[in-house]
Amino acid sequence: MTSPPPTPSQRPPSALNKRIIAAMAAIVSLIIVGLYQFDQVVASIYAYFYGAFPRITSSPVPSGLWTVALLNIFLVGLFLALSPVRLKESWKAHGAYMGFMISLFSEMYGFPLTIYLLSGAAYPFSPLFVGYVWAVGQLVGSPVVIAGILLIYKGWKEIVFQRGDVLVTDGIYTVIRHPQYLGFMLVTLGQFLVWPTIATAILWPLLAVLYYRQAKREEAKLFEKFGERFREYASKTPMFLPKIPLRRGPKPVSP
Repeated sequence: MTSPPPTPSQRPPSALNKRIIAAMAAIVSLIIVGLYQFDQVVASIYAYFYGAFPRITSSPVPSGLWTVALLNIFLVGLFLALSPVRLKESWKAHGAYMGFMISLFSEMYGFPLTIYLLSGAAYPFSPLFVGYVWAVGQLVGSPVVIAGILLIYKGWKEIVFQRGDVLVTDGIYTVIRHPQYLGFMLVTLGQFLVWPTIATAILWPLLAVLYYRQAKREEAKLFEKFGERFREYASKTPMFLPKIPLRRGPKPVSP
C-alpha cells in the first residue's frame, strides 16, 4: 500500500531546503543589483564634488559592452525565477518586467538606440544626455530603485518560508497589500529615470497596468480561498499606497 503524497503543509525537508537555497541565491542577485545602484549614487556625488562633469560629458556614450548587458539580464532573470510569490499564477506579469530590463540593459551597455536617434551626426557623443544621467538620473533614479528593492525584500521574507497558499498579513503586508508588485514598479521606474529610452517609456505604463491587473486577479483568488478574512484585511490595508496618518488638532470648543 503506497502512502499518499505530502500535502503543501507537509512538504518533505528536502523540498523546503531547496526553496531556502533558491531564496538565498535570489537574495545574492538582489544585493548585487542594490550595491550597483548605490555605487551609481556615490559616483554622481563624487563627480559633483571633484568637478568631473566636463570630462564625463565629453566622453563617448558606452556601447558594445554586451557581456555586461548579458550579466545584468542574467541577474534579473535569476531574481525573477527564484523570487517567491503568494500564488503560483502571480509570475505572469514578470514577463513584461523582463522585457523592460532586456530593453534597458541592451541600450545602456550594448547599443544606445535612443541616443543614436536623438544625437544624429554627433553620435557617439551626447553631452546633454550623459550630463542628465550623471547629474540627475543617478541621484534621483537609483534611490527609487533601492526603495523598490527594499519593498520586494520585505514582502519576500514574509512569503518565502510559508508552506502552501496562506493569507500573509504580517510585516510589510500590514502597510500595503502588494509590496512586491509596488517594488517591481519602483525598480523599473527608477531605472527609467536613470537611463530613459524610447522603448522603456512605452513599456513602463504597460508594466504598471499589468502588475495592477495581476494584483486584482490575485486578490480575486485570495477572496475565493479565504473569504471574509481577506475582505476584512483588504478593507483596512491599502493596495499599493500606504496610508499617511495626519495629525488633527483638537476640535474647537463651541462657546
